[in-house]
Amino acid sequence: MNAPRQGLFASLLIVSFALQTFLLVIATTHQLKENRASQGQLLTTQLVTDSLHELDPANRVSLALLVDRYKTNPSIASIRILDASNQVLATDGLYKTREGEVFSRDALQNEKKVGSVEVTLIKPSIGEILRSEWLAILASLILHFLLWIAYRAIARPSRSEYLARINKEMHLKHEIQALTQALEQEKHNSAVVIAQAQQQPKKQAIPNRLFNSDKTDVNPNPHALALNIQFYDPKQLLSTVSQSVSVPYFNLCQLFLKKSIDLCVQHYQLSQADINVQQSFQADGATITIDAERPKAVECLLMVGMVFQLLSDVLYKRYREEKRFVLQTRCAIANSVEDMQLNAAQAAARLTHNLTAKESALYLQEQYLKLISEHFQLVALPNPSNVLTRHAFMINGMNSECAELAQNLRTEILKSKKSRSETT
Repeated sequence: MNAPRQGLFASLLIVSFALQTFLLVIATTHQLKENRASQGQLLTTQLVTDSLHELDPANRVSLALLVDRYKTNPSIASIRILDASNQVLATDGLYKTREGEVFSRDALQNEKKVGSVEVTLIKPSIGEILRSEWLAILASLILHFLLWIAYRAIARPSRSEYLARINKEMHLKHEIQALTQALEQEKHNSAVVIAQAQQQPKKQAIPNRLFNSDKTDVNPNPHALALNIQFYDPKQLLSTVSQSVSVPYFNLCQLFLKKSIDLCVQHYQLSQADINVQQSFQADGATITIDAERPKAVECLLMVGMVFQLLSDVLYKRYREEKRFVLQTRCAIANSVEDMQLNAAQAAARLTHNLTAKESALYLQEQYLKLISEHFQLVALPNPSNVLTRHAFMINGMNSECAELAQNLRTEILKSKKSRSETT
């Protein structure tokens, strides 16, 4: 049971340690620079005072002894004493070849320059600074290591939390497996029904609502509302998978949509015949329509979209963990747009293209917008480019009653499919 995001926290600690060491070097360098400045001024002043009487006339022996006495200071790289014409009278130092910061001062006697002194103080390198501050750096390293240990101990989930997470993951896995098995069973039942229908040529083939063939895109009903659901596939992954992968995935999405329709129709007391499946799930998504003049039709269609999005999110998380092909979805609801000569299905499909993953939008007449504004939070669609997008809204949230209903319907679908799979 590892603590969450250990790698991210370790990276932050490494950055913190590096930044702290960098600031320590900067502060030490600044402090040493100030110390050198004060020390250089003091040394040059003392040298001028001690050598003033030996400069005029120049006494090289006395000056050499004076320089030899000062060179024992470990911070001095070199010392030079010059006469008035800048000729070297005495020079010495422990580190003559080493570069450093040079301080100079003129020796004045009766306001006349009789010579000058130059003192070069050692300027420590970054490596020397690090060696001198090894104790502080080691303490910082130990502190960051203790923070790492403390995080692992504090942030690590308890045994009960770990078991709860494992149980939740297993529960979701069983739900997906149950849905897949139920899908296979319904496919088998559909095949049996179609075979029986073909043996009765005088009767029409029994329609299969789950795998309903695509109907005409043109909807003559001016009061129709359409819900369009599309896959969000910016990397064009759908075109890279085979039909053996995509078709079962489309069928599972269609099963989700069918169960969402069934429960929403039942909740809003509508008839199954009120929902028209214009297009079952394919690469370009699915489309269903409803007559907007039916009572609660708008709320029902919106709830179908919300419940399907929740189910799609469950499927996406589980398939991603299992490294199976899956895509996120987006959906839009619209009525016809006369200014653009679009029917409801065409308008919904075009509006969906403007959305990204897990987003929902709608384009509705004013009376329908007033009807749902009390239950859903709507925001204007960003960057409108035509009549459709200028008057469209994104669904940014819903009230607690609708949110609870959507969650309950999603849970009921998952549980019902799991129980059905167990009984079969």
